[in-house]
Amino acid sequence: MKKYHILGALILAFLLSFVTNAFAKSGPITIRNQMPLYLIYLQMEPDKAGTVEQNKLDINADYTVSNVTVSCFTPVSSLYNINIDAEIARITLDLRYGIYENAEIGLEIPYLSLSRGYLDGFVEEFEKTVGATTPRSRTRQGSYNYNYSFIYNNQDLIKRTNASDGLGDIVLKAKYQILEEDSYGFLPNMSIRTAVKFPTGDKKSLLGSGELDYGFGLLLDKTFSEKITVYAGCNFIIIEKPDFFSVLNLKRNMVSGAIGVEYLFTQRFSMVVQVAGNSTPYPSSGTNALDEAAFDVGLGLNYIWKEKQNVSWHFAFTENINSASSPDVSFNTGWKVGF
Repeated sequence: MKKYHILGALILAFLLSFVTNAFAKSGPITIRNQMPLYLIYLQMEPDKAGTVEQNKLDINADYTVSNVTVSCFTPVSSLYNINIDAEIARITLDLRYGIYENAEIGLEIPYLSLSRGYLDGFVEEFEKTVGATTPRSRTRQGSYNYNYSFIYNNQDLIKRTNASDGLGDIVLKAKYQILEEDSYGFLPNMSIRTAVKFPTGDKKSLLGSGELDYGFGLLLDKTFSEKITVYAGCNFIIIEKPDFFSVLNLKRNMVSGAIGVEYLFTQRFSMVVQVAGNSTPYPSSGTNALDEAAFDVGLGLNYIWKEKQNVSWHFAFTENINSASSPDVSFNTGWKVGF
């Protein structure tokens, strides 16, 4: 009889371990659209609805590298002629602090590099393997070159062949959770957020727009069967026209959003599949780099360090799926530490 009591105790302890050691959700892939024509504006990265605990600090250190090739012009008139062959690297320090229960503030400090980079050969072989070769532009522009030019009506709005790097535009942001998930019902986690981008990046080096942008967003997530979490979010971003685009009739706003699913294999290891996109602020040009919305599909992996629950690592990549308005491919990795 005693052995059945021991067996029962072991089963109970096993079941309680799933209650006390709940699966930790890492959240969606936080890659932004690093196509240079969009990188200069405020971008509100995909995020989960939850906030940092009150009086706690989260430090996120990210590295994202994107490979971009664009070669397009307006047929017949050649009113627009855009050529971009570049690699964009972004190192981001994202600080978040819980100021109240369900409320956090954050500071995003980016360091940017626009150069010829090191990914061309790898991306070319990868695209050949999956049958997603970028039409014409790679053949036309060659490998390991840097060129960023934007010609409108025979006027050079952007013309750079020299790499640049430096501080980007710093973003101040805040998030407030207004609804908490009902584990036994249909209510999701829901948060509202806002962000302001300050013109700290050098606009002459195309590391920023030289203008103040701000935006508002809504975040939702819902967990099903403990292991599956669905994330969704949308943002409305108000932008100011940069001086170097003064002759263009830019729209004053952009809309962006993402939807993703995270599957937890274990309490520490998960995978995320995601689709993200944004609208274009540019006028009709007859080129897909300016006219079409950007859409990217991404795959990410997250791991919570075994020894320390407040330390995690992530890796992800995204691929554009419809036009030249986002990078051919982006890779992201980083660490998150909580205090």
